Order: sequence, then C-alpha cells, then structure tokens
Amino acid sequence: MYMHDILFKAGLHPLRKISDMNEKDIERLYHSILEALNYYRSKMDFWGKEGMFGIEDFIIGYKDNNEPCPVCSEPIVLIKTGSTSSYICLACQKL
Repeated sequence: MYMHDILFKAGLHPLRKISDMNEKDIERLYHSILEALNYYRSKMDFWGKEGMFGIEDFIIGYKDNNEPCPVCSEPIVLIKTGSTSSYICLACQKL
C-alpha cells in the first residue's frame, strides 16, 4: 500500500523495469523507501494501534482519479499494473 507514494517520491513509473534503472534511479528509490517507511512507522505502532494513520497521509496513493498531483497539478490516474493497480502522476513518473 505504500508503493504508490514510494515510487512517486522516487519519480519512477511502476511499470519501469529494474534492468532499465540507472544508479541514480536506484539511489532515489532507496531514499524514498527509507523516508516513506519511517514516516508511516511514526504514525502507528507495530500492531497498527495508537497513532493516527489515514488516507490523508498518502501523497498520491488512494486519491480520487483526476485529483491534482501535489507537485505539478496534473491529474493523478489509476493504471493497471499486473494483477493490481497503481496511482500515479503521468507527468512526474514517466515510463
């Protein structure tokens, strides 16, 4: 459930192949994972109790289709990615 925002912060499209990523892409992904998971962890305890974690804590994940991207104001869209779907900004997360 965190992957939408992790990939958004890293500027990576969810359909991008790992083999097509360069060292800078991997470094951005690594830092995005750390930042996101530390933030979400700070919002709740190990069992998901206490703390307040809600839909408003996501940057683009689980937002309504066509809600504006917080960075560029382009619409957030829901795309099919394998057996699931991903919320992305097509302008910020180019394939």
